This record gives sequence, structure tokens and C-alpha cells, in this order.
Amino acid sequence: MSLSAKINTAVRMNIAKRRLESRKIESGAGNPLEQWGLAKIRNDIKNSKELKELFGNQELDRELINEYKLFRFRELMGYVMENSPYYKELYEKTGINPSQITKYEDLKNLPLTEQKQLADHPYHFLCVSRREIVREFTSSGTTNMLKRMAYTQHELLEIVDSVISGLKMAGMDAKDDTLQIMYPTITATWDPGLVLSKACALSGYNSVINDSLDADEQIKTMRESGTTIIIGTSSFLYELSKAARELIQPGELGIKRIICSSEPLTPSMRKEIEEVWGCKTLRQWGMTELGLANAIECVEQNGFHLNNPDFLVEIIDPKTGKQLLPGEEGELVVTTLRRRCMPLIRYRTRDITTLIEEPCTCGACLDQRISDIKRMTS
Repeated sequence: MSLSAKINTAVRMNIAKRRLESRKIESGAGNPLEQWGLAKIRNDIKNSKELKELFGNQELDRELINEYKLFRFRELMGYVMENSPYYKELYEKTGINPSQITKYEDLKNLPLTEQKQLADHPYHFLCVSRREIVREFTSSGTTNMLKRMAYTQHELLEIVDSVISGLKMAGMDAKDDTLQIMYPTITATWDPGLVLSKACALSGYNSVINDSLDADEQIKTMRESGTTIIIGTSSFLYELSKAARELIQPGELGIKRIICSSEPLTPSMRKEIEEVWGCKTLRQWGMTELGLANAIECVEQNGFHLNNPDFLVEIIDPKTGKQLLPGEEGELVVTTLRRRCMPLIRYRTRDITTLIEEPCTCGACLDQRISDIKRMTS
């Protein structure tokens, strides 16, 4: 790389760092992911004349956050009606306009977005010019339907921002922490290892990527790099743990936390992993369509904490579409409030869960959580 290229890269990195709200969040100040979300909402209110008039200097509580999300929903609905060929045609047919969405119950009057619609016509959802797209990811998830999603530079930076705050919540709070990233079995057009390593670089944390399937190689990297946190797919970390049981003593390597992602984690798998490494194991949930990293457990292991400013979530009866109350099990439906490239409104995830509104024992009381994820079978 030439000197000028190095300088340009350094400048871009410094600009990106200044834009990251997660860098300002102290790990000891409550739940870092919740604090990050509240800071994002406060900044939105500060920079919007309409939001200032609505909320003024009121202290944020659950009711105000719900009103904020409805405001952003109406704003997004107006945006897609102007810029998304898919939603423009869809909402013209229904005759509904944003001003009619004044409470959560009104959302049921809008049609749901099906995964097949996104898979069949991805660019009908596009709201920006192709020149603004910097990355496109393709994923089939658990449905075997290939879905292509496009992201702008700003959106990728927001993903990195949420990843950093999630890592802080998981316990990555010291400059001498090192995240070891293990995704040897992931085959997709996006690389989670690169996203995670970029997040660590921007936040000042250390990271190392090891895609080896060999337990000895992974443990060798841990020793050499001073690994303190491990992240990877649930099945791989489970198999690695069974192999490592014969190679190390519990707690020997000083691992602080294990994060399992991309796949379900059963209680027996979690027990095995925690016994081998001598630390808590947290689950992470996300979908490529929603921005990859969407929710993560805290150390209380009592549900997934959602990226609060990013999403408006609903739970519906998958057969009737009826909205369900917190605590009732149904399908998770998500609206991506902050996306401008390919926003999704009332997107059916085909994941079954419940919405948890009660405060978490970790101290978070204003964000939302979802319970264990089950996959729809039909």
C-alpha cells in the first residue's frame, strides 16, 4: 500500500471512529447495549425539529421510546412510499398513509412482508441508487431461499457500532482483551469474521481470526494471542469444546466469555461449553436481512437484548397474523427503522419467540428482549 493510500485509510478510520456512539459508552455504566441504544435515540431527538417538539427534554422511558419508534415508523413508511418500488405499489393498493399509524395496534392494518417477496425481487426493495451501495450480502438462512441485501457505507458503520456495544455487554471492556473469531463452517457472501475484526479495530480492541477445524490449532492461537473472549457458530464451538476437554483444564486459559451465534444452542450444548472453558456462554441472534447482528444475551442469560433504536418488533400469530401481547409465543416480525438502502417493514422472520418487556436483572430496564428462538417448521 502506498503512503497516500495509507494516509487515506487512516483518515477514513479516524472519521469512522468519531461517528461511533459505542466508543463513548463506559462498560461499567449499566448495560452497554442499552446505553448505546438510548444515546442513539437521544441524538436523533437532538437533531430532529419534529422530535424535539414531540419530546422536548423529557427523560426517556418505555412509553416515550415506543412513541419515538412509531414516529420513525411513520417516517420510514413515507420514505419507502417515495423510493421503494415494492412498497410504493403495495401501499397504494391498501390506501393507507403514514398519518394513520398512531399506535402499535394500527400496524396490523399494513400487510406483512414475506421472505419469498424479498427473495424473488430484491431490487424492488431498493431505495437508493446503485452508486451508494458498497456491499451486497446473500444468505439463505434457514429457509433455503436466497435473499440478497444491499448496504451503504453508513449502514455498515452502524452495524459495526452495534457490534461493539454488544461485545462490551458481553464483557469485552479492557484494552488487553482479545476476541478470537471462529467461523470455519460459514459459507456466505459476507464474512462475519471481517465484520467482527473491523469492529474491534475501530473500538481499539484486539482480535484474531482462526478458521481451523483443529482444536490444537485453536488452543495454540489462544495461548499466543492472549484470547479472553471467543465467538463462533454454536455447533463448531460445541465440537471444539468436546475436543478441548482432553487438552485443557477448566479456566486454564483465562477465557472470560464464549459467544455462540448463527445456530441454536441447546441447554446441553451450553453446559458442555461452559464446563470446558470455565466461563459463561452467551447466545447471539441475527439475520442477514436485518443487518447481521441484531440481539445478544447478557451475563444473566435471560433473553436476547435487542438493538433498541434499530428495530420495531411485533409478535404475531403465524397462522392468523393477529398481534400478540408480551409473553405470548408467536412469530417475530421486524421493521428496520434506521435502514435507508433496503428497509423492511413488518418483515416475517419465521422465528418463533416471545417478547419480554420486564426489566432484566443485569440492570437494563428500557430495552426489549426476546426469549429462546424456535424455527417455524411449516
